[in-house]
Amino acid sequence: MPITFKRPLQTERPVIGVIVNNVGGYSRGVVRGVTSFAFARAWACRVQGVNDLDLTRHLADFDGLIVQAASPQQVRALAAARVPVVNVSSALPMTRFASVVSDDIAVGRLGADYFLQRGYRRFIFHAADDRAFVKLRHKGFSDRLSEAGEMCFVTTTPEALVSQLSQLQPPIAVMGSNDRAALIPLEACLTAGLKVPDDVAVLGVDNDDLVQSLAYPALSTINTARERIGFEAAAVLEKLMAGADVSPSPIFILPTGVITRRSTDVTALSDSDVATAVRYIHAHAGQPIGVPHVLAEVPLSRRQLERKFRQAMGHSILEELLRCRMDRARQLLTETELALPQIALASGFMSASYFSVVFRRQIGHTPGAYRAQYNRT
Repeated sequence: MPITFKRPLQTERPVIGVIVNNVGGYSRGVVRGVTSFAFARAWACRVQGVNDLDLTRHLADFDGLIVQAASPQQVRALAAARVPVVNVSSALPMTRFASVVSDDIAVGRLGADYFLQRGYRRFIFHAADDRAFVKLRHKGFSDRLSEAGEMCFVTTTPEALVSQLSQLQPPIAVMGSNDRAALIPLEACLTAGLKVPDDVAVLGVDNDDLVQSLAYPALSTINTARERIGFEAAAVLEKLMAGADVSPSPIFILPTGVITRRSTDVTALSDSDVATAVRYIHAHAGQPIGVPHVLAEVPLSRRQLERKFRQAMGHSILEELLRCRMDRARQLLTETELALPQIALASGFMSASYFSVVFRRQIGHTPGAYRAQYNRT
């Protein structure tokens, strides 16, 4: 059944409650997206912490709510308030409300693909708790590894993680359920006498600027498009406040990509020639290089390197170069305001028109449509 609220929208400036975990990086990104939408509508936004003790007593004071509920009790209070609500968290099942959330299974799959493309064969997923989004990210990670014929270990405590790291032969890939969870592997490696990223590569989720300031070495992370989640949630709330019917099916927002920093800035390929080629491609994909430039770095014929490259990576040298260029282009499209000709050049293409043709063939959208879809804020 569609979700609808018949409560009339007040003629004065609407007051919107944004109730989130105001410590988390995910939440801060969502708030930025909400306020981006709200500014154009002259909404008055009040941001409150999800754990505020008096929170549930004042829900009816708002014209609409965007919430990151923390407990079943809060969910019941929200339902009883009869105020339009949009949920922005998959931490709890909230099927009675409209929801705009991160596609957490896609987040996990992206993390697995990222490590597989770098040649890793030993994997750990570190889950700091058992919330729903953690389980979904683990499912995406482990399912993608299973499809590739690999398996992953799961740890939930620092002690278990240290023990598991000590039992595996490096190189090892560890994905944390979010950036805060990824700090634990960084510390566990110190305890276990392992180097990051040489022995263990560590990947987080959410690009939390506060956590990033605590991480050493700098933490690679998956960008979950938090601002877009907030923006889209506000757009859904506007419809609800106007009395429109809204589908109860969640809107899932895909992650925009991986931001590579020092904690994963290495490959785990056993073949030194292929590893050299991959490192060169990753370092120079934003330049107008081709396969001959890669061959110049390796003392092999093209036929020999292509054969070894396919055995190790599962695809050709040119395909790896193109994949890296597409990753870079998608990141620039979603995280910068650069014009398309500038993005084309920064992604290794000499022509914006050729870049657009290749991008559409590889991604399924034109660069402009991709930017509009993933960066509406």
